Amino acid sequence: MAFTTIAKSSDHFDCPTWTGSDSTTTITGMGFKPDSLWIRRYDGGGHPVLNDSSKGIGFNWIPSGNNANDTTNYVASYTSDGFTLTGNIANTNDASDKYVGACWKANGGTTSANSDGATASVVQVNTTAGFSIVTYTGGGAATTIGHGLGVAPKAIFVKNTAIADRGVSLNMSTVYVSDPETDNIQFAGTSGSSDGDDKFNDTAPTSTVFSVGSSNMVSGNTQAHVAYCFAEVQGFSKFGFYSGTGNVRGTKVYCGFRPKWIMIKTSSNGNGDFVSKVSGLTGYGTGGQRTRSILFNNNDSTTNATVQFESNGFRCASTDQDVNEENVIYWYMAFAEMPMVGTNGITALAT
Repeated sequence: MAFTTIAKSSDHFDCPTWTGSDSTTTITGMGFKPDSLWIRRYDGGGHPVLNDSSKGIGFNWIPSGNNANDTTNYVASYTSDGFTLTGNIANTNDASDKYVGACWKANGGTTSANSDGATASVVQVNTTAGFSIVTYTGGGAATTIGHGLGVAPKAIFVKNTAIADRGVSLNMSTVYVSDPETDNIQFAGTSGSSDGDDKFNDTAPTSTVFSVGSSNMVSGNTQAHVAYCFAEVQGFSKFGFYSGTGNVRGTKVYCGFRPKWIMIKTSSNGNGDFVSKVSGLTGYGTGGQRTRSILFNNNDSTTNATVQFESNGFRCASTDQDVNEENVIYWYMAFAEMPMVGTNGITALAT
């Protein structure tokens, strides 16, 4: 059975919910000061907003289209146990709308210089939870970037904040392919993975650096970039692929924990959106409601993209093409609500 070094997942990752307001709203009660926020309205249309404490307030990635940096002050400040949102503003805090945030702890906003790569970077790192925020200036050519994790990351998101593009992701699971570093998936689209050495230079990340190619998306000359790097931590996070079955039983995806938050994307098929799932959204059934984290749409509790959260993983109990089409390969990342076995050796309760 899985064993984790993280006794309490919510000390490093959490998903608060709130109802929007015309006034400034402070979200409290988290077990840490968050450093990266992925905010999404879940009861209707809107755009996802990604902000972090390294780039700061007014530096936002809107991963639902070809967007440059959004300078709107969605987040007013980060606090010791949450964050404060500007009031009466679409996408994060508009009156009566309902929102959820996926929140990661890095290092409380404290960054450090990193010279491990050929290109200098600035990192904010939580080695315990396997998460780092990396900023660097591109040079217009292939290079290596230090990430600070001390182990090889399993998933990486990169965005050139100076230009309008979709951002790009890497998943290093070798479940279905032996060389995942040759493939990438762009955000804000329904296309699957594509092969191109201009993104991650066909080079697997190491314990100290990740590689980028010559594309402006990852190495725009003199342009600012941000990367979010995730290393897999047993009992806390899992990154990989699964194959769809096309029936309501679905494939059981073993994580070693009960998930709190999952993001899924078709990898071998060009017909699926990014989908995120959050455990226990009130009024939206077991396992929460399907919410499309990238392409905006109106969401409701009757959607057929049902995902069952179980004590040791999840199962896509749906025939929806975005999560469980027959013989389609899906990319996923998952973070724990509760490990299957904690640091004390006690087994978590099954569902």
